[in-house]
Amino acid sequence: MSTFNGRTIVPMPATPAAPATIEFSAIDSVAASQSPFTGQQQIQDWQGSWLEATVSMPPMLHSVAQAWIAWLMALRGIAGVFQLGDPLAATPQGTGAGAIVVSGAAQTGRTLAVSGGSGAGCLLPGDWIQIGFRLYRNLGTYDGGSDTLDIWPEIRESPADGAPVIVTNTQGMFCLKSNQRKWSISEARHYGISFEVREAI
Repeated sequence: MSTFNGRTIVPMPATPAAPATIEFSAIDSVAASQSPFTGQQQIQDWQGSWLEATVSMPPMLHSVAQAWIAWLMALRGIAGVFQLGDPLAATPQGTGAGAIVVSGAAQTGRTLAVSGGSGAGCLLPGDWIQIGFRLYRNLGTYDGGSDTLDIWPEIRESPADGAPVIVTNTQGMFCLKSNQRKWSISEARHYGISFEVREAI
């Protein structure tokens, strides 16, 4: 199997093609110190941001559920990693026209210089982008050419100059939040499987 930062990548089963529900949480590591007298706050932004999600699969028959149970076992709790994306955002809201690439090496922070693409509204606020195994949310409008994207979260690993910016079927690298994995079996002989995940950082 392939690895990511020393962790084994365990691909998710292909069927069902999408979860029944995914509840995403965007988390920022920001602290506040508040005066008990004036109520004024001092904010400390620690620059940490990550995605978490609760994933619930549709009810499954025994023959289908076994692959998912085996996948949960193969992850070995929080040790393994897997790719996950937003199933309703397989394509960008914008046109997504033309190849977009990273413009310049050694980039860090919450902006990303890019070039390529074409047409007004090539990327719109809320569109997902993927660089390598990392998933980012575009926060502004990109009309193609050369520009800087505002993104969330901050750049995980500085991409190489010219690295492709994927805008369709985007996925990020995730792991389970806990070593415990659970599933249920109903009276109707259906399996219920849900699990909590977080970005693998």
